[in-house]
Amino acid sequence: MSGERQSEIGEIESVEVLRIGVLPDQNPEVLRKRFASVLSYLGENLQLSCELIVPESYSDLLELFHDQTVDLVYLGGYSYVKARQKDHAIPLVMRRVDTRFTSLFIVNANSPAQSLDNLENKSIAFGSSLSTSGHLMPRYFLQQKNITPESFFSEVRYSGAHDQTAYWVRDGVVDVGAANATTIRSMLDKKLIESNDIRILWETPPYADYVWAIHPQFAKGFHAKIRDAFLQLSPDNADHAIILQNLNAIGYIPADPDYFVALASIAREIEALLASNNVN
Repeated sequence: MSGERQSEIGEIESVEVLRIGVLPDQNPEVLRKRFASVLSYLGENLQLSCELIVPESYSDLLELFHDQTVDLVYLGGYSYVKARQKDHAIPLVMRRVDTRFTSLFIVNANSPAQSLDNLENKSIAFGSSLSTSGHLMPRYFLQQKNITPESFFSEVRYSGAHDQTAYWVRDGVVDVGAANATTIRSMLDKKLIESNDIRILWETPPYADYVWAIHPQFAKGFHAKIRDAFLQLSPDNADHAIILQNLNAIGYIPADPDYFVALASIAREIEALLASNNVN
């Protein structure tokens, strides 16, 4: 990283190029199309250029944030908790849906399973191991049902992305998949996957998830400018409505670290459980 970007906490008032990193939770081309309109909006609103960076993995995004290679990041709840603990990430905004997010357990439309109990000795796919909605929370809710994936299912796989999980279920690669509810429903709405390909078996209780966060090297005034740009997005504005639709949002609210206190506790519990069971 160039020396000009290495600064102390709260020093940088603005930049010419805002480097924006997003979770690779879908196909990169899908992500580039999804975020194109909001990058254009932010660039115009903030009077700077925006560069989108789609990393190879969730852990790569956290490393890019740690190295200050990206400035503004779109994180899941679990990756935000890690970025907050390690690098003091500052939460800015969340979609309204992110305060009460859910995961779906999906099966092939032809599956005879009517509940998770029917899937013993079958195969399951999570998304990334660092995904909140594709792994951490689904695993937590399974644990609440006294289901330990490694002993209950015949095989536990990680697809790396929510859309890939859906395709694996559709194609019979796995018997059940855990994925982001908003992504799956958006895929169904956009016919990226057909309603006769998969079936929703169970939807989890709600929890806090996605958040836009910024590196603490930036001054509070710059935080506020970015936050306010998101808060000004309104579905009543035709141009804004397109941006919000691309982001599967109806609007944004200010984010607060308190939203993620329960999630951080769950993360510690699941990490301890995985470590005790020697699960990577």
